[in-house]
Amino acid sequence: MFSVFGKLIPRIGARRTLLFGELVCGISLITFGLLEYLPVPDPTDKSIDVTYLVLVIVMRILQALGASAYATAAMTLLTSAFPDDTIVMLGYGEIAIGIGSTIGPALGSLLYRLGGFMTVFGGIGGLIILVFLVSWYLLPAESHTKKEDEKANWTLKEILTHPNVLLSVILIAFFGMLCTMNNPILEPELRSKFGLSQDLSSLVFLTVPVFYLISAPIATNFRKKFKNFDNLYCTTINFVLAAVVYLLMGPSPLFVHLQRPLWLLIVTLGLQAFLAEAGVIFTLELAFIPMNTRSGPTREMNTATQALVSGIWLTTFAFGEFLSPILSGMFIEKMSYGWTTTIYGVMCLVLAVIVLLIQLYRVIRNHSRKADSENKPLLN
Repeated sequence: MFSVFGKLIPRIGARRTLLFGELVCGISLITFGLLEYLPVPDPTDKSIDVTYLVLVIVMRILQALGASAYATAAMTLLTSAFPDDTIVMLGYGEIAIGIGSTIGPALGSLLYRLGGFMTVFGGIGGLIILVFLVSWYLLPAESHTKKEDEKANWTLKEILTHPNVLLSVILIAFFGMLCTMNNPILEPELRSKFGLSQDLSSLVFLTVPVFYLISAPIATNFRKKFKNFDNLYCTTINFVLAAVVYLLMGPSPLFVHLQRPLWLLIVTLGLQAFLAEAGVIFTLELAFIPMNTRSGPTREMNTATQALVSGIWLTTFAFGEFLSPILSGMFIEKMSYGWTTTIYGVMCLVLAVIVLLIQLYRVIRNHSRKADSENKPLLN
């Protein structure tokens, strides 16, 4: 749905899309919590309660619909409102995501202890409705849309075939995978190898969002300070470091005598989260920097194009987050945790080599073009 809303935003406006998403998400969460009060079926009946199942699926679909609407609109608002500081503002957006990821599990756990199922979803849904009211009041009304912004100045085909966006889409899908690869397999590893209780395992899981929060401002300030250091070199270094982290996390069976105490696992989890979030910042910059036409000067993205790119970027990121737990679950059924993390480490090394080769090709091509232009006579 991210891509759909990216297409719709130029027509209905980013503000309306944001408000729609917040309202739908808030109401669907509250309704999901109210499902607790549906009549309880006969406990001796082993058949599935179809009514409950259908309502649960519908509410979750509506929640996803609302979340994709306001996420796409928020990214579009950030990029269009601050065209000169796009990456910085998107970095702040990632910081906000890190804060939410850190506070969310703790808040949900607290609400569940206070009042159970309905308190969690009713409370979070109520907070989103409150955000909706604040957004309604603070965001200026969209009186009209500039004619040049009603239609993207880049077609969908041009965006998808542009080297920057295409590479960013591939990389962000993989960084999405890195963000969620441990979700289905870490808790059994903590329980079987270290004997941790559920509460202690939850504290270990909290390491990941905390390091997301730390990484976003550091990566954003780094790119702001070292603009001349090419983005793809940063991404290559990121992948190499991530590969080392995954080999230590397992630990990899390739290194027979390598030991992994609990403190090392926690450190590698934090570093994995740090590098994944930094990679997200790098791919954001790659996707949203002004695009060079194949036969002309740099063409800036208007609001409609930014909305399309936002939708594409978020779609591929969500696909990576969805795919990785499935792959991790398949790997862990056939092999150990160490071999699973080794596979991800090898993936990181392969991508590091590919990105470096792409960057070297670009450097050689640009050097060749510069030499040709210098040798070209001024007058025929």
